[in-house]
Amino acid sequence: MRISKTNIGIALLAVTLGVTAGHSQAQPGGSSALEVQPVVTPLYTGNSGATNGDSGTSTANDRTLAGAQDLSPEASEARRNYWQPFFNLTSALDTNPLGVGNTVSLAPWGSFYGGANLHWSSHRSDLSVNYLGGGELSQYTTEDGPIQQLALEERLSWHHALISLFDQFGYFPSAVSEFYVPMGADLSANREASLQPAFLPNQSIVSTLGQELTNSFVGELDVPLNQRSSLTLLGSYSVLRFFKSNLLDLNDTTIQAGFNHHVTRNNTLALLYRLTAFRFSNVYQPIDEHVVQLAFGRQVTGRMSFQVAAGPELAFFRTVAGQTSTGAAPPTVVRSKQLYWTLDSSVTYDIGRTVLKLGYGHSLTDGAGFLTGAVTDQGSGSIDTPLSRTLTAELIGGYARNRGLIQTTQQPANEIYQDWFAGVTINHALSRRASIFLNYQVQRQATNFVCAGIACGSEFTRQLISVGLTGRLQARPIE
Repeated sequence: MRISKTNIGIALLAVTLGVTAGHSQAQPGGSSALEVQPVVTPLYTGNSGATNGDSGTSTANDRTLAGAQDLSPEASEARRNYWQPFFNLTSALDTNPLGVGNTVSLAPWGSFYGGANLHWSSHRSDLSVNYLGGGELSQYTTEDGPIQQLALEERLSWHHALISLFDQFGYFPSAVSEFYVPMGADLSANREASLQPAFLPNQSIVSTLGQELTNSFVGELDVPLNQRSSLTLLGSYSVLRFFKSNLLDLNDTTIQAGFNHHVTRNNTLALLYRLTAFRFSNVYQPIDEHVVQLAFGRQVTGRMSFQVAAGPELAFFRTVAGQTSTGAAPPTVVRSKQLYWTLDSSVTYDIGRTVLKLGYGHSLTDGAGFLTGAVTDQGSGSIDTPLSRTLTAELIGGYARNRGLIQTTQQPANEIYQDWFAGVTINHALSRRASIFLNYQVQRQATNFVCAGIACGSEFTRQLISVGLTGRLQARPIE
């Protein structure tokens, strides 16, 4: 019955949009009202718009190579102050909603949400806020739950420095969060968060039960040293909480410092140091990791961005050697250290109207709630391309491998989780305000261990077919 209500809602919404589709829409980029200048930044950006014999253009955005975000081929530009509501209705058919084995047990579920994008700029400030809220309904009433997501980015020019504040919050039923939830043009899915993975909790091990809350806050300070060099200082705090499941809650704290130097207009080198402290609930095994990386980045405005950072990683562990009864001597804490290597890389190509994104990383992570620390390899890719005037297609795919670090009473040695996913989305624009989409995804997870006392995992294959309607109302200027 819940799904039929969702389908009825989709039909009613389609009628409403069909009636209003003939009216003109004031797009943010096409409105002449309330145009403002971008935030004034003291950081070196080359000669914006000038011809470059090597690339044709030069970079002109505020992201630094040693900062919290990946480099982007997009240039800074004047933006209007506006807010724009949107909504989405989705009906889906899930072949394995409980994530058990390779059996097929078809189950329908639906999701609905609404939200708004807000952009506000002045001479000293640039603020973007994206929020959505809704819920998910399925035949498994215990899995029904709210959907909440907030992404905030604030850039402030202060004297000769640039202060950036980021916050990403999400609350999802786990069965939904592990799959692509259409978020609209300005709200990306979980797998495409704008912050670098080093500042986000690891979520690459799949759980289909319960609900989860994640929040990551980052503060960044960029100080120019001269026309070509700058210093980047940042700190972040991330949490991951699981509800209705026995997974480990996570708390990650990170401090990073980096030196950036523009070799040319488009090429940058950076040297950075990062300290991350992983803390877990229900088990005492704090991990402190120290990372030194040398990074190279290349940006060509409107065409491509590429960056790679690599270096050693020294991890310090503290584990309890044995449990004791009440009143006995305190347990022995064993201290150890281990040397690893790290690699973070990403590339974005704008080829005409086709956008290709690739990324790969290798590092020590918090274990995604299943492991008390893990060595994680994670790669993903996506391509977004137009098929016709009204049709667009997006292909996504990725792989993650998490290997447990230290044997404990709750966790065996060399516990491994491997996850693969792939999907395709076809989007058809009904009007300037509405579009429908058809999505298919497949996911496979395999592990060499079934239950570890704290968290249980299993091998399973899951497929999801979904159809939905997305609407975006007229952008409204902010006075």
